[in-house]
Amino acid sequence: MSKHNANAVGYGGMLGFLNTLFIAIGVCTYTHDGVGIGIVVFMFGIIPGLITGMSLGAFANATARLDVWLRRFMLCLPAVGVLLGIAELFTVGELFLPAVIPTIVCALILERKTRYVAPVPTATVR
Repeated sequence: MSKHNANAVGYGGMLGFLNTLFIAIGVCTYTHDGVGIGIVVFMFGIIPGLITGMSLGAFANATARLDVWLRRFMLCLPAVGVLLGIAELFTVGELFLPAVIPTIVCALILERKTRYVAPVPTATVR
């Protein structure tokens, strides 16, 4: 890992946790079952959210020098895929579309936070 992105896995894990929390809160307000389904979503989504976030953080660090749009696509696609897989596993496919918004936002934040930025040369006075 480069020194600039040494915490990319940590950022990914944090964003995976927050994404799961946002989805659980959104499900609480979106469904009639309320808090009960939100707690279940959080309980069963936290481990896949953390693992996916940390994996994407490591992947983002490894691809830090690639084109920005390519990285955005490469980080959003697996995140949305895992979300779709979990939604279909628990037969709550109707909750996929509201949950995909914070997932894409978290993937884009991870891309921006781990993007390689060339160092600015120091100014010299003549």
